[in-house]
Amino acid sequence: MKNITRITKTLPIFLGVFITGHITQAQHWTSGHGDIGVALEDDGDGPEFHLHAHLHSGAVVDGVALIADEEYDAGNIITTVPLLTKISAPNNPALTAGTGAATGANLWILPQSNPGADPIPFLGLGTEELSSGDWSGDITFTFGTITSPSGSGDFSVWQSGVGGPEFDFSTEDGTNSLSQGAGLHDHFNLGFTEAGMWTVELTAAGTHNTLGALSDTQTFQFNVVPEPSSYSALLGLISLGLVCARRKSRR
Repeated sequence: MKNITRITKTLPIFLGVFITGHITQAQHWTSGHGDIGVALEDDGDGPEFHLHAHLHSGAVVDGVALIADEEYDAGNIITTVPLLTKISAPNNPALTAGTGAATGANLWILPQSNPGADPIPFLGLGTEELSSGDWSGDITFTFGTITSPSGSGDFSVWQSGVGGPEFDFSTEDGTNSLSQGAGLHDHFNLGFTEAGMWTVELTAAGTHNTLGALSDTQTFQFNVVPEPSSYSALLGLISLGLVCARRKSRR
């Protein structure tokens, strides 16, 4: 019984620290153009094939617009998927099959098309830092472990085609890779079926003409913004827990 009491007292405090940790450990990208990019870099220790986030000038990070392009390690940037991107999934069997969102269910979508002045990250996939003549074949991107807030949410990546959505990745249907030539750039729709913090593991691999097979695996973070009432409920739970902990400590 004492163990249960101890957990009840500390859980709200732990939640507060956990949420604060997510806020402070990485910077938040909230709008503007950026890409998951791949580069072959040499900082003096030999060539390194490296996946990263490449944000373009004008992108807003922690409330400040970048005056020049900036690159971030995957663990140092959180892509915000704002409430503005939330829709009720339409009655579209092909979309449901790929996104896992049934008709009328919540679905957050980072769009394939440029949102312009709207406060939405415009996320692409870029291999422009690679010279096409240095590679034999395409660069392959393969998705690995996807962690959703509840453990049962669905994540998907697709392009809008004339014949309907064409999925390159889906936790719902098992599709898990796409290819892109070196020196290119493209955009996709990214779908999330629930609010909260997501992690997406991605591996890029290719065959360099002189260095041979190269690959890198990184985990990218996405914060899918819930309805304001969800924030209020969570903060209320934390506040209540802290008050209860204080009252018990005075006895």
